[in-house]
Amino acid sequence: MDAGALSEFRDKLTEFAKRAVAAAPRCQNEESTKMFLVVPMISFLGYDHMDPNEVFPEHHCDFSEKYKNRVDFAIFKGGEPVIAIETKPANAPSLRDDRGQLRSYFNAARTVKMGILTDGLVWEFYADSDEPNMMDANPFLRFDLKDVARGKVDDSALEGLNSLGKAVFDPDNIGAEAKRKHIYNSVLTQVAAIFADPPEEFSRPLLKKAGIGHISQKALEEYRPVIQGALREFISRQILHRLDLPKPAAAAAAVQDVPTAPPAPEAIVTTERELAVFNWTLQRLAFLVREDALFAEIDAVEYRDYQGKFVVFYKMERKGRLFEFVESKTNPGYRFIFPEESGLVPGDVTVQGLAEIDGPLLAIFKARVGAIGKGAEPAVERSARKVEQAPVGSGA
Repeated sequence: MDAGALSEFRDKLTEFAKRAVAAAPRCQNEESTKMFLVVPMISFLGYDHMDPNEVFPEHHCDFSEKYKNRVDFAIFKGGEPVIAIETKPANAPSLRDDRGQLRSYFNAARTVKMGILTDGLVWEFYADSDEPNMMDANPFLRFDLKDVARGKVDDSALEGLNSLGKAVFDPDNIGAEAKRKHIYNSVLTQVAAIFADPPEEFSRPLLKKAGIGHISQKALEEYRPVIQGALREFISRQILHRLDLPKPAAAAAAVQDVPTAPPAPEAIVTTERELAVFNWTLQRLAFLVREDALFAEIDAVEYRDYQGKFVVFYKMERKGRLFEFVESKTNPGYRFIFPEESGLVPGDVTVQGLAEIDGPLLAIFKARVGAIGKGAEPAVERSARKVEQAPVGSGA
């Protein structure tokens, strides 16, 4: 898919996911899940659920009279079933235990090339990439519509789902495509492991190219944080480039060059630099957190401006304080005052680049979410001040 088509498909899928997530609480059993979540997805992919020659419910394919195999939906092409869909009630605890039924049908129906297991929100797609008509143990594509509704879906998953649509689905090629997806996912897992803890075989060539002649074990340990920092910086720059945002240092310098009108005596004016710090905080937390529950709590981060300090907090200004930012007209750096729960001693720190506060920022955010929980309402409604915010990354 080209960039324009991919973006259009992403928008359509996101809107579909939002509707599905909203409908899910009403789906209390398998039948309502089929009607309100599964059938709409079948239609979203272009298949006509009103045509029994294309979408057939409760389709069976048996090895014998004794062993009956039935799936909730079979999708036909050329008069033969090519896709099997097995449905479980919405928000099922796990799909893993229900793969056997789908696998049995997959094995019995020789023309089926893809199996789908879903609870209407979580979708798992299986093929026979290793052996014909033997369903793989692991899905080649998996996504959760709750994540999609929040915009958390990568291009690879979008392209994979788009390739399953009626207009382009190729049953004869799905096994090879699934194999490529399995390899892709494996490589992605290995890359993530390298970023988390660069192994020796990865670090040595990098250090050699950096001009380190003799690389002892001690040198490897000494330079490990350097390599990890460089990898994180590389990812940060890629994100900024993709979002068309300036690099932190360059942006900071640019903001300092912008003249601002002097405020009235005792007036509190939230500056572009303060807004940039706030927006950078949201951006970095979205990048740093790994748990879905934590990711959802980022929306509860707010700010309040005072004379001489800028307070960023989670839900409750005093109990949920993340840090104070003190803006200086003469110091080009960024001065932050973190609570002791951040693990930063002393809590008053001045940094040259905003990415340097990643550690204490993540630590204090986790501590505040754990202490306050999800019951308290945010102190400030973000919608009331969105219009006042500078663009994300401005001046950071």
